[in-house]
Amino acid sequence: MRVYRGLKTLLAAQLGLAVLGFGATGAQAQNTTHGCACIHNNTKAAISYRYKWGEQQWQNFKLSPGYQNWICWKYADAAKSSPALSFQLDVDMTKGNAWTTFNLPRMQATAATCQATPKAAHYDIGYRANTNNQFIQVTHR
Repeated sequence: MRVYRGLKTLLAAQLGLAVLGFGATGAQAQNTTHGCACIHNNTKAAISYRYKWGEQQWQNFKLSPGYQNWICWKYADAAKSSPALSFQLDVDMTKGNAWTTFNLPRMQATAATCQATPKAAHYDIGYRANTNNQFIQVTHR
């Protein structure tokens, strides 16, 4: 009987820890305020990109080499949803333009920063192989 009680106590303690673990995850999920993706410029030159949310106007940006930037939507309510994100990168590193659309799935974050964005929503911008550094692409980090 003593072994059975010890085993029962051990199982109850493990179940309690599991419940506490799930509770922390739930509490953390409740604190998410943004849907975010983070891009990292791994080239040796400034890159041009643009994005828009849903039917909004395109917003144009440049990102210096070695820098990162976040693309986030602040949630308006408890539904924690955002409009579709359209992301385009000028993949032509010469004087021309070649706007190319890339899919950047975003994740829920606790703030509009790359640091708060989960690692699964980080993307590298780098040179496309065999193009003599004339074309770039987006890859999942």
